[in-house]
Amino acid sequence: MTKRTEVTARELLLVALAGALLSVVMHWPLILNLGDTIPKDLGDPLPQSWQIAWGGHALTEQPFDFFQSNMFWPEPDSLAFGDALIGYAPAGLIGEGPHAAVARYDLLFLFAYALCFFGAYWLGRELGLRPLGAAIAGVAYAYAPFRLEQDGHMQVISSGGIPLTLGLGVRALRLKRPGLLIAAALVAAWQVSLGFAIGLPFAYLLALLAAVAAALWWRRGRPAPPRRLIVAGLAGVAIFVGTVGLISLPYFRVADAYPEATREPSDVEEFSGGLEVFILNSDENWVWGEATIGIFDEVNNPAEKALFPGLLILILAAVGLGSSSFPRWLRSSLGGSVVALWILQLGFQEEQGWLWPYRIIYDVLPGWEAIRTPGRLATFSTLALALLAAAGAEATVRAARRRLAERRPEPA
Repeated sequence: MTKRTEVTARELLLVALAGALLSVVMHWPLILNLGDTIPKDLGDPLPQSWQIAWGGHALTEQPFDFFQSNMFWPEPDSLAFGDALIGYAPAGLIGEGPHAAVARYDLLFLFAYALCFFGAYWLGRELGLRPLGAAIAGVAYAYAPFRLEQDGHMQVISSGGIPLTLGLGVRALRLKRPGLLIAAALVAAWQVSLGFAIGLPFAYLLALLAAVAAALWWRRGRPAPPRRLIVAGLAGVAIFVGTVGLISLPYFRVADAYPEATREPSDVEEFSGGLEVFILNSDENWVWGEATIGIFDEVNNPAEKALFPGLLILILAAVGLGSSSFPRWLRSSLGGSVVALWILQLGFQEEQGWLWPYRIIYDVLPGWEAIRTPGRLATFSTLALALLAAAGAEATVRAARRRLAERRPEPA
């Protein structure tokens, strides 16, 4: 494993600026048309721009009735008919009117990509990557091919809080910094507040990681951690669980009031696919779009099934499995996670029932039956692949440097 170099505040500031600049460049010329252009399409982005505007209005006018919106009035809790993007509500305090709502949405769209880059970079650095490798992790996560078809779903592309939470958590435990543990909990709660489409699997991921950490702690003889860290951890759990529980209440009320809105297995099957999903590309992909356009046009709901991970990312990730940038246990965990998530991303066919792993978690895990699009789990497999690809890139650079050094003539 390479020698760790600590992350500095100056480095993080430069990375944040680089992430913002990269987001602007990758979505050019959106920045020149704020308020006049909507990314991707007019389907979900326009209602979501209204949701964010409503969030700002509700914060000032009716903070205790946040979900009682004028959408589908007078139906109660109407904001809970979908992912409410609560975490973006403060942005709704800025500006008024339709033009401001669209401009606000455009800026948040750019912010979402910048945060994905920043979060994955920080996580990579905390796991031991050097700056170049961490930057590759940031690019691979933020600009993975599957996101091209998700650009119309703000609640899906806004996933930068996931690696940021994990990065803060790793740093807090590594340096025994209670404040960072609280910060990780706050970021995690904010991520879930954007929507349960990504937030619910993320909550289960955090629960799984906590269970694994507890098992390792027990196996190592239950060493006593610093008391301040224990207090911060318990406070973080309370913050996260309390926030998620509070946000969930209107969704439970809507589920009780409209039981017919529950996702049936047939609904999930519509968004499930075969192995072709892993070669299927968005028709907007300049490199691979043309190669799979025939499949894209024939598949039902192709926007949710275009899950090609990226050829270069796959190659580098394969190299990363044997890299020394990460310890063996971490490389194995990331590789195993990718395979497991790929299997889950296939969803299930209703008649085959429990033969499909996704059907098991659909039937067993509370709340999972509300998720109809298995392919969105690509958010998590992409993060694991991005980290492995970064390790692979570092290994490639080290090998190239060794070869150059070997070819360099000895001084006379």
